[in-house]
Amino acid sequence: MLIGIVGKPSSGKSTLLNSMCMTDAKMGNYPFTTIKPNRGVAYVVISCPCQKLSESCNPRSGKCEDGQRYVPIEILDVAGLVPGASEGKGMGNQFLDDLRTAKALIHVVDSSGTTDEEGNQSENYNPMSDIKWLGLEIQNWIHKILFDNWTRVSRKLEQDPTKVAETILERLSGLGANLVLIKKAIQLADLLGVNATKWDEIQQMRLSKELRSLLFPMIVAANKMDMSNSMTNIAKMKENYSDIEIFPVSALAELTLRKAMEDNLINYNSKEGQVNYLIDDSENNRIKVVKAIEEKILNVNGSTGVNQVLDYSVFELLNLIAVYPVENQNKLCDKDGRVLPDVFLVEKGTTAKEFAGKIHTDLADKFINGILIADVNKAISGDHELNNGDVMKINTSS
Repeated sequence: MLIGIVGKPSSGKSTLLNSMCMTDAKMGNYPFTTIKPNRGVAYVVISCPCQKLSESCNPRSGKCEDGQRYVPIEILDVAGLVPGASEGKGMGNQFLDDLRTAKALIHVVDSSGTTDEEGNQSENYNPMSDIKWLGLEIQNWIHKILFDNWTRVSRKLEQDPTKVAETILERLSGLGANLVLIKKAIQLADLLGVNATKWDEIQQMRLSKELRSLLFPMIVAANKMDMSNSMTNIAKMKENYSDIEIFPVSALAELTLRKAMEDNLINYNSKEGQVNYLIDDSENNRIKVVKAIEEKILNVNGSTGVNQVLDYSVFELLNLIAVYPVENQNKLCDKDGRVLPDVFLVEKGTTAKEFAGKIHTDLADKFINGILIADVNKAISGDHELNNGDVMKINTSS
């Protein structure tokens, strides 16, 4: 699974990537520090069923510590976008194309208002403007992919007007679209039953907007929250964009704390925003910085916001749950004896048979039933909807 980080230059995108993944992407307070996309792996932390076992689990990826499972999530930081990106300004088409496989987007906004829409140093810039134009650029990019040469496409639709969703899917398959999503977008755009060959520009843009929301759900990481004017600007953003989740964030503070922990200066719980000092040296400059972060950010806001942004993206924005497949229902292990080796993040509402198909198509084709392993083993049918934390054995025909 891939989550994309987007935003204008100098908003702190690469700093957010580094703070989430402990990568070493180049950071700088000047436009287009990032040209090529940077990738990293972050981890969401969930409760592991191994807490109920007498032995530890053996994750194939990530790790498990004290009953907490660290599930890897791939993060992509694309180069800064500017107004006009969908028309190619600032290499925008190339940067947008880098997002094609992302399942959700984190829009990093410089909440301090000290950089303008192109990432240049400024004073009293309104960061709310960034939320509006960036969403519109992604919408225009989708519109361009879908409706370029629509006249030619319309001729095919005139021959079979019932194939509107299928025709759109052909155009958007590279963005991870599917028929269910496209039909939902058509309905939300109020275009059901409307002749697609006659859609005007307003109707096309309405559909593009709904497709953007479904293909690339987005939240805002209001970065640099500790700077003057930031919290005032964030309050205004929340008031004016009540339909978008906006999180106050300090990516630099999170990165500083995680590096201090890496160097054994502190223990740091990002989710809880708690710091424990491992050295008693009030004159140490790095300890002084940590104490300042603790006083100005953690004690005031409860956290740096970075962990909360990632958790919300995975579990709320994408609406995912964790399911653990096993082959031995008594020992909760695979055929090699590894306990709870895998965990899959799947959309809430996924059925047992659909889950089997996500592991391998053969498992879905030969699916007989599933065994939910809890306090009492329970046989379930293929259309049973799974819940977060379920451990399941899949029974198949030979």
